[in-house]
Amino acid sequence: MAFIKPQKIVRNADGSIRSGSAAIVETIYEKGDRKYHARHKVRERLGKVLWLAEDKRSGIFASPTRGLVCYSADADAFESVESDDPRVAADFSSAQPQVHTVFGDGYLLLKFLEKQGLIPVLKAVFHKEGDFLRLLGHVAHGVLRDGSRINARDFLEKSFLSYLMGGISLESMRCDSAFFARMGCDSTRLAFFRAFVAHVRETHPAFGRCCYVDSTPLPNDARNNPFNALCSHGVSGAAVQMRLVLVLDELTGLPVWFDVIPGNVLDLSTVMNVVNDVAVSLDVKISSLVLDAGYVCQDLIRACHIGTEKSLIGRMPAKKGYPFKTLYWEVRPLFGRGKYEFVRGEHTYFGKRKEIILFGQEEYAYVYVDHENALSFFRQYLRDSEEEFRELRDKDKDWLAVRGGFFVLISNCCKSPEDLLTDYFERINIEKVFKTSKSYLSLLPISKWTDQTVRGKLLYDIINTIIYLQLREKIDLSGFSVSEIIGRTQSLMCCRDGDKVTVEVPNKQTREFYRLMQIPVPSHLSLKAELQTLGFDAAV
Repeated sequence: MAFIKPQKIVRNADGSIRSGSAAIVETIYEKGDRKYHARHKVRERLGKVLWLAEDKRSGIFASPTRGLVCYSADADAFESVESDDPRVAADFSSAQPQVHTVFGDGYLLLKFLEKQGLIPVLKAVFHKEGDFLRLLGHVAHGVLRDGSRINARDFLEKSFLSYLMGGISLESMRCDSAFFARMGCDSTRLAFFRAFVAHVRETHPAFGRCCYVDSTPLPNDARNNPFNALCSHGVSGAAVQMRLVLVLDELTGLPVWFDVIPGNVLDLSTVMNVVNDVAVSLDVKISSLVLDAGYVCQDLIRACHIGTEKSLIGRMPAKKGYPFKTLYWEVRPLFGRGKYEFVRGEHTYFGKRKEIILFGQEEYAYVYVDHENALSFFRQYLRDSEEEFRELRDKDKDWLAVRGGFFVLISNCCKSPEDLLTDYFERINIEKVFKTSKSYLSLLPISKWTDQTVRGKLLYDIINTIIYLQLREKIDLSGFSVSEIIGRTQSLMCCRDGDKVTVEVPNKQTREFYRLMQIPVPSHLSLKAELQTLGFDAAV
């Protein structure tokens, strides 16, 4: 329910209002166990109060965006006010609306890109001024929309960044197929990653020297895409998909390369093609492979066995001739022995390393049981299939008691089971990157319909992901989320008068977020000077 919240009302002797402001505030009720489950949210600032009813449910205001206007909280509606309305003092009867534009989030992102040295990296993608500014607009839309479905045109229309677009038609950015087609060129992808790797190596010389690779399914209905295939790997059911292969730096967790492969192809050749591409093109060395069961095959075992340079950790498939169940019977007598138990996080594990011969090659098999997962699975199975369980043989009952937590890792590294499991779970970093792209930056749906625009969309999403990850790293210890900072700083508005932009006084929280990013809040700025900072002299 909305209501009017007046602030600092000062009245004249005759009772008329001399000064004060107001806003439309909504009461939002939240579910939870907290004592206070309601909060107030400012929906719109009404500006200066010119007249206010005794019950404070209606009033006349000099709105910064609507001009002279009457608002009723009971009807939750605005009405026009005549210039000679007796409730309005003559001094205010000619109040005119002032066009306000969202400033805080766009300017914060622009200055963050400058401080991180990412502007020259983005310029490596598109050198020309108009092309670069179009890229900047799309990147701002991708990072700052924070999961909303607003298109690029509508986003930029209300953003300060639209002032920098020059002659670029905002309407053209609503469906920018030409832009994504150019992004889809191999030369564009290579130019970006070469510039990005070189930039990060200025402060982290080892960047890209030790990487690992993984892939994620991208279900879609994009037409004319030769990489689409019907596949069930990585999704709950069969779906038309391709796969995004991502190379991630082990030290920083940042992407250094990506590629697209057919959805139904999971073999060593796809991995080795990526390994060779980044070695030749970017001087990036993939020194370790941390792979799921879909990639584990004879060729992989023969290429990465005990004694080879490139390290391997892979999850053993439960079929296709692998000794998955055999290893269970071999180590079963050791279950419950304290020397093989360890704790990681909130879970207790059994772990045992065994040297085995796999496809004629020496490998280490690390056999694990996650007791918490095993118990949870077993409990659910008994609930659903108690009668079936009674009919089973004793050894099958024993197997079901651990089945939900039993898994085997293959590796050519000789470590303790605890240390190797930690290395395997480090791949969660790459899963976080996938989740960031999919959940926060709308990697899916792909929403492109040709092979080249699909590739361009993926490069665009990876660029946005890199920026988002660096934003997250910057505020990691602050207790705030990127979404919270983006949303809160949108309250800072600005007005434009030709080349000059006047910025409102920021509230306390916006100032705090700017200080956190070590970026000062300007009171005014010149659009021409901002373009010159970006390296351009365009007219605005």
